[in-house]
Amino acid sequence: MTARVNTTQPWKEFSRSLLGINRDAKESRKYTESDVNNLLATELSSIQKAIKAKLNQEIEILGITCPDFIREHGYTRNLMDGVVQIQSGIKKGAVWPYLHSTRIAYQLNNAKTLGYPVGTDINLEDSHLLHFDYQNSLLKVSITAIGTDTTQVKRHFRIPDFGGTTQIASPKQLEYLCTRTKALIKVELSSTSGSYELPPQLSDFRRIIFSGDAPASEFKKIREAITKTIPEFSDRFIEDIEPGWVGAVGAARLAKIYKSYPHLFEIQEQIYENPAPHDEL
Repeated sequence: MTARVNTTQPWKEFSRSLLGINRDAKESRKYTESDVNNLLATELSSIQKAIKAKLNQEIEILGITCPDFIREHGYTRNLMDGVVQIQSGIKKGAVWPYLHSTRIAYQLNNAKTLGYPVGTDINLEDSHLLHFDYQNSLLKVSITAIGTDTTQVKRHFRIPDFGGTTQIASPKQLEYLCTRTKALIKVELSSTSGSYELPPQLSDFRRIIFSGDAPASEFKKIREAITKTIPEFSDRFIEDIEPGWVGAVGAARLAKIYKSYPHLFEIQEQIYENPAPHDEL
């Protein structure tokens, strides 16, 4: 059972401010620690009440997908504190970074879903994912290296105002996206983590994930453009989940694990990111 609720205007202004895309604001608002705490607690409470009303039943928060802009601005702890305010006793492991959650939504943590032979230990493989997150007219493209329980962001780039307010990209914008994506992958293919390690290959990019609230037609245009630019990626796209729901599905899978194996949340999740992942120009 699912429910979609509208966010409040203060949350929209806050998120757009952190993303740097608040077109209506004459100047960027500065948020104090207290502002952030109150806003997050209010928004979480509002969401909880709205979902309760829609589903006509009591709900318990068991899993949260944390937006990248929250983590990048150092507000993950504030988010967790906000959850505790409205629901004490929740484990800190119940908050997952966005890209980790999106890949868990597709259960990309085993040999079968990643396209390896049965029995392959994916922790011994050099598995990469390519993420296209397109929402709020901001397109973010990221490369992650993954294991069974780990998601490491290797490098990324962003294109603000991609597609404008309607999120409808022009041919020129799509061409620019392809140029940037090809360059991003080229840099990754030439990188090594140690003296004795070989750089990754195109075949190591196991899957490509879409997420965000852009129109379905736009994700289709991106897929066609990327496939034309890098033909080897034609069979790597997975689109079984509507992009706008990917983060929620990831949180739901977390909630299921939490409910079935609560003891696992006593141990900090093995989710990490480079201290300063490369934002390629």
